[in-house]
Amino acid sequence: MDEPSARRPGRAARARYGLAEHGPAPLLALLTVLADGAAGLALHFGTISLAVHRDFSLLTAVVVTWAGIQAIRRNLDAPAVRRAALLLLSFTFSQLLLGVGAYMNLLSAGTLAWFAVAHAAMAMATLGAALSLAILVYRRMRPEDEEVSQAGAAIA
Repeated sequence: MDEPSARRPGRAARARYGLAEHGPAPLLALLTVLADGAAGLALHFGTISLAVHRDFSLLTAVVVTWAGIQAIRRNLDAPAVRRAALLLLSFTFSQLLLGVGAYMNLLSAGTLAWFAVAHAAMAMATLGAALSLAILVYRRMRPEDEEVSQAGAAIA
């Protein structure tokens, strides 16, 4: 890394390395959060039942928890990845609690619908946190592996 003209690995090489190093967990977390948001929209427009959205949300929470813990454990030396994983975990469980509040609000007639609005806003924040975790995890290369790749060896 002393040479200023040293070539950095390309985006595709970094993505392959990230997939080999971290597995599909952050990408699965992003996809389940996105699909859960689509299920929430489908519930809003009446195409699916509340039970389907609830079950899918619980599955999303399990996948996000698995991906977050895995990202934290594999990146103890990277505070940015740890922060993104903790933010995703925090937003996911806040999203679940706001969803319970929105359901309770639905049961009592004549109340304000701020739980539903907060639930929808938290869904966007959760999607952003999942996207940032996936980007941070899959772009990151360990310094020793980056030096090996610059020497011409294949790492992924």
